[in-house]
This record gives sequence, structure tokens and C-alpha cells, in this order.
Amino acid sequence: MKLAANNFLGFVLVISFCLLTKISKSQNNIPAEVTSIVNMKLEDGQNKLTSLGYEVCSSSLFGRKQGWYDEKNKICISLKFDKSKDKKITEVVLDPNVTECQKALEASRAVWLKYHDGQAPVNTAKINEERKKLTEKGFVVSYWIDEISPGRSSEYWVNETTKKVMFIVWETQTNNWVMTNSSEYKMGQNPAPKKK
Repeated sequence: MKLAANNFLGFVLVISFCLLTKISKSQNNIPAEVTSIVNMKLEDGQNKLTSLGYEVCSSSLFGRKQGWYDEKNKICISLKFDKSKDKKITEVVLDPNVTECQKALEASRAVWLKYHDGQAPVNTAKINEERKKLTEKGFVVSYWIDEISPGRSSEYWVNETTKKVMFIVWETQTNNWVMTNSSEYKMGQNPAPKKK
């Protein structure tokens, strides 16, 4: 009886070890096309991950790392990048906390829902006057953000000839114009992930 119990315990331990080994191996198996982004510029690596079906779910600029999640295949990865101008990717590791990645992705998607292509559905005399001035200077509306900061929305305009960007800000509740100001050229395109 004791021998049978020992054999059963040994069998359970072997099965448990095999399962743990399998889980561990699956967690360490990052697809080769994902690991290929190491040594790429951050922007190029991000584009590659997006093309593979990953979405950014967290970002720490000062910690120089980002979390990316492939919802279809339930794979969560964390990438690190250096301080160089191009922000070269130095490491890609598997993040085993898939549930947290999913929650972070949902929160990230909620933020991006505020970004819209084209002109905002706001028409007041002052805002339209600002739009007219920008149009006369060769600017074209690109996108707008609903409540970019508490109580304020904005609309971004780009002039491809001069490589300049301007933005109009108004109070979300009252639609009162607040200001028109310049921004960096890279802000000329809607940064929100393309809706599938």
C-alpha cells in the first residue's frame, strides 16, 4: 500500500514537473518576428509590432519601457529602449501577467476613443474665424481630440509645405475659444491607432 502511494506521488510529481516545464517554455517562447525588433529604432519596432497585431498597453518614457499585447494570441511582452536619439530597442521579454496587460489595453483604448480624424463638430463664430485664418495660411485640418485635458478640447491643423502645425483649443462645455497656438510638426497626424 505504501509503495503504491509512493508510486502515485512520484507520478504526480513527474506530471507536475512536465506541466510546469511546458508552461515555462511557452512563456519564454517569444515569436522570432517579435524578437527581431531588438536593435531597431523604437518607432520602427513599434510599427513592426503593430503590423503583427500587437497594441501598446503601457508606456514609461522615463523608465524607457513599453508593454505590448497581442489580444488574439494572448501574448504580452515588455520592451526596453535606450536613451539615444533613436531610442534603440535593447530588450524584449515575455510578461506573464496577461490579465494586467488586457486591463491596461482596455484603458489605453478608452483614451484613444477621444481622438477623431477631421474637423470637430463645433461651429462658433470665433472658432470658425480661427479656422478661416489657418486655411488662408495653407493649413488643413488633420484631427481633433475630445477633452484633451479636463474641460478642454483641441483641433490640429497641418501645413505640409512649411512643415508647421497649429492647434485650436476651446472649452468643451461652452465651446468658447481659448487659444490658437503652434505645435511640433510630428503632432500633425492623428497618433491614435488605426481602427480595424
